[in-house]
Amino acid sequence: MTIAEKARLAMFFGRLAVKERLAPRLHVRPLVAELFLTDNCNLRCTSCGCWTANTKGELSTGEWRDVLRQLVALRIHKVNFTGGEPLLRPDAIGLMAYARSAGVRHLHLNSNGIRLTPAVLEEVIAAGVRSFNVSVDGPTALVHDRIRGRLGAFATTTEHLRHLIAERDRHRLKVRMNFTVMRDNVDSLPAIAALAQELDVTLYLNLVTDRTFLFRTDAVTDQTAVDRGRLDAALAELERMARRDRRRLPRYSDLRYLRGHFSDLVQRDLPCAESQLKLMIHSQGQVGGCWAHDPTATVRARTLAEIVDAPEYREEHARLFRKECVGCGSNYSLNLRWRPGTYLADLQWRAGRRSLAV
Repeated sequence: MTIAEKARLAMFFGRLAVKERLAPRLHVRPLVAELFLTDNCNLRCTSCGCWTANTKGELSTGEWRDVLRQLVALRIHKVNFTGGEPLLRPDAIGLMAYARSAGVRHLHLNSNGIRLTPAVLEEVIAAGVRSFNVSVDGPTALVHDRIRGRLGAFATTTEHLRHLIAERDRHRLKVRMNFTVMRDNVDSLPAIAALAQELDVTLYLNLVTDRTFLFRTDAVTDQTAVDRGRLDAALAELERMARRDRRRLPRYSDLRYLRGHFSDLVQRDLPCAESQLKLMIHSQGQVGGCWAHDPTATVRARTLAEIVDAPEYREEHARLFRKECVGCGSNYSLNLRWRPGTYLADLQWRAGRRSLAV
């Protein structure tokens, strides 16, 4: 990241601080675009509902290219390609390459790893992607495959993840393994942490929710019923592991937030930086900046600049920042990372003056 890019990010979060404390209606333009290339998926996860329907009428290659040109004009810092499973689209890698050639410097891919074969990975890297999240919802095939709804998914995903990690240093890649904490795998928290350390990959803990689009199903709601006793026991073991070796594991402040998530979904004392940072463009062209509140604008009717600068967009995002919302916990780690107090809490934890149990 260049000095100019670091300065721009610092200015963005500085403006958020002003927005929180002095000027609640201050307009802060997004820096990251989250592109849902498709809502469709090749797995049948119990923690997600995108596979339950076949989405039609998604943006064409030409429409996505136009979106990317508009994002460059908005000076978007980074583009995340996600879904569904984005690699299901035949034009996905071509769109990544187009984004890079159009002027987007930072590209990221979210994937379940099934299609991320060594050959496909080579193409994705050649297209300019340098950041990856790969989803693994269990430390064993027994847990992962049951949640993901496909026998053999664990073997395939971890094989492709291992290859991705092997290519990390050569291409200066950022790689995270994402694990969604839910009823059916909460006991596996210590084991998934051990797997992350074995693979030498950063572990990120997603939090199951039925509030966000693509996740509003009865099956997902069932997964949100996480037993507090089981959660506390798993976190206690994970904390013991982290005190022995923090390498690649979530920080104390993240785990603290996780512990409160299932009893206080909104956690209003923590403003939502995620809703300000990201511009979300859905597979059929809808535009918003929040996972849990449905968008009302579309790129098929208005330009991105018109949408972002419209009074209704600005008013909605002022409310979302204050968490006048249904709550979801999406990217809680980002919301924590721009709060100086969380770093002090982490230091106190390392000194033994804080604990998840207190």
